[in-house]
Amino acid sequence: MKKLATAAVMLAGLAVPAGPAAAAPGDYWVVGGDQAARQLIAFDPAATDWNSSAAVKWTWQPSVTPGRFTADEVAAFGLIADFKLRERPAGGQSVVVAAGGTKGIAAIISYPGGVRQWAQILPGNLHAAELLPDGNIAVAASTGGWVRVYASSQGPAAAAYAEFRLTDAHAALWDPGIRRLWVIGQDVASGRPILTALAVEGTPAQPVLREDTQRRAVLPTGGGHDVYAYAHDANKLWLSTGSAAYLYDKTTKTFDGALPGGASRGAVKSIGNQPSGQIVQTRADAAKTPPGACTRNNWCTDTVDFFSPAGTRRRTGAAFYKARVWSPYYSVADRPLRGTVWDRVRGRSGAWDASATEIDGNGAISDVAVAALPDGSLHVLSVVPGSGVWARSRSAAGVWDEHAVKIDDNGDVTEVSAAALPDGSLHVQTVVPGAGVWDRTRSAAGVWAASSVKIDANAAVSAVSAAGLPDGTLHVQTVVPGAGVWDRTRSAAGVWAASSVKIDAGTDVSAISAAGLPDGTLHVQTVQRGRGVWSRARSAAGVWDAAAAQVDANGSVTAVSGAALPDGTLQVQTVVPGSGVWSRGRSAAGVWDAGAVKIDGNGSVLAVSAAALRDGGLHLLTLPDLA
Repeated sequence: MKKLATAAVMLAGLAVPAGPAAAAPGDYWVVGGDQAARQLIAFDPAATDWNSSAAVKWTWQPSVTPGRFTADEVAAFGLIADFKLRERPAGGQSVVVAAGGTKGIAAIISYPGGVRQWAQILPGNLHAAELLPDGNIAVAASTGGWVRVYASSQGPAAAAYAEFRLTDAHAALWDPGIRRLWVIGQDVASGRPILTALAVEGTPAQPVLREDTQRRAVLPTGGGHDVYAYAHDANKLWLSTGSAAYLYDKTTKTFDGALPGGASRGAVKSIGNQPSGQIVQTRADAAKTPPGACTRNNWCTDTVDFFSPAGTRRRTGAAFYKARVWSPYYSVADRPLRGTVWDRVRGRSGAWDASATEIDGNGAISDVAVAALPDGSLHVLSVVPGSGVWARSRSAAGVWDEHAVKIDDNGDVTEVSAAALPDGSLHVQTVVPGAGVWDRTRSAAGVWAASSVKIDANAAVSAVSAAGLPDGTLHVQTVVPGAGVWDRTRSAAGVWAASSVKIDAGTDVSAISAAGLPDGTLHVQTVQRGRGVWSRARSAAGVWDAAAAQVDANGSVTAVSGAALPDGTLQVQTVVPGSGVWSRGRSAAGVWDAGAVKIDGNGSVLAVSAAALRDGGLHLLTLPDLA
């Protein structure tokens, strides 16, 4: 598979000039699903004669030997409907395939070897397939009226699945920017043609699908068909309907049909573009004037069309339904989420402000943390991937610094947490994948240490939180995927414990926060995938609870923060994608509120962090997704 320089630039998030000659350096092979030959064929787009052997770079069709498919699975592979190449997080590449009909097949194969990794014979006229980052496969079935996510990560014959009902479902595309699965079809209740996004929740073994209704858009024309990534802008998608093709803007929810070279037309079965900018399409021969050569059915073609610059490639006798630009990436750049930072205040009376205030307009921020010092000042830490960690302060008088100051120039930092100690010092913890957890100190006089200190060498840490206690000790919690949650202590004298203590054996913790109460107790909140939010306490005497208690049963929660108030109460905030931010309190007597209260209706919030001031006010920092 071709991976050339232009693609590398694209993945770095830089703009790629559009419009050079066909098959420009950096362009990928084009793969067609030939229903006549019952195989996938990869072509060199620079070759003008696709009937020549020199133009063919790779072919595949299922086989009993050496492909390890059953004879029934091989027989079900006829009406090739979709196929995508994807890189797997654990390494290597795979291809997902969907073949339709009353008895079709969905499969995952190794690439380029083509050996079966998972497969299921399925009814419902399969039209699309996508490989999710966790190894599960998403499948859309048109006559079945559903989109399913199968737990293919659990083994080559895993049959468990989650289902979302969608009439005439035709497309499935994972979007790494918003962590959603784009699908296209018709609303079950109203029959309106829609594009919408599904949150894939639960666990890899037991996935759950939920529509992110804030992402839903009604199509301008009926017969939604294909959805694919646009190679120059992660905020846009290609899509086609029965009568037109469009570029869709995810932010404005607008459909642009003014495509170059007449590329917006009816009966487009697949659409994408190369890094060079050239558009790649298939259109049914039956819809062309005059009709094309493929007469096997009303959806096939023997030709792949190119626009900007224009061109065609034909393979005699072929029956292509779709052709794909053979890129292994989900989007223009498979990158972390980004947003700006907002501050919402809960007054001493317990009432939340009606709106939040933007305090950092840098749209490249990926994580945020906040801590309040004894002098009444507030300190916000922001991670800018590729740049480092920046700090912005709010004085006790309520005045924010005009600019943020860089305190760590390590561009590889992915997570940040912060905690204030009674002596007026501030500690900031950062996670550097592959290098562990580091702590940097700001003295009570406002001077940052020249460098960070490594406090945890575990290269697998994925999340961090911290809290200071009234006795001057600092506790830092780390999440190690598949292993649990650990706590490391720094004494009031500034000495770090030689090792961490395991405080939670949960293997599916995805987010964490911590807060130290005035009574000396420490409370750690964890988000467990599909199982809500749990809290575990450490007494003032240093004894941890034997088990965590569930404080929120909403399995859709993705992020959490906790803050201790001077009156001994604890406030815990949770993020529910597509819904907003919710807050639940725990009284000084240890009683949790009966339910959570929605405090922010922004369904695109990615991260939260909270801190309480000495006057009893609470500041909640949110990071809404810009996409």
